[in-house]
Amino acid sequence: MTASAFSEILVEHGFVPYSYDFAATALGFQHEIFNVLIHDDPVFTTDSTIHEQLCTPDAMLRCELVTRTGDLTAGIAYFYQQWFRELRYTNPVLQTINLNQNADTATFEILTMSQHNAMTFLFTIK
Repeated sequence: MTASAFSEILVEHGFVPYSYDFAATALGFQHEIFNVLIHDDPVFTTDSTIHEQLCTPDAMLRCELVTRTGDLTAGIAYFYQQWFRELRYTNPVLQTINLNQNADTATFEILTMSQHNAMTFLFTIK
């Protein structure tokens, strides 16, 4: 599945801007991402950033995570660990994670949905 299908999935499940407050969900995730992956984190630096882009339904939150050591493999493993331990919905109704990796970056395209909430992400690890 491609990230471009994320917006279609959101609509199919009733998550449309006129009936769902994506801004509130994005704000909550921004705080969680900062606390779990950036603030006093052993793997990612405070040079990492989070950008809200609610007009981009396939990646409403875009996060650039900068590794402390440049070890991309460790960054990917740590991201997965923290996603499943701290960030994802406890009982997701639907979750899609696409990983694209090259020599110096990894990109996660994520759609996560609970019964009452949904969000899409683009995480880039450098």
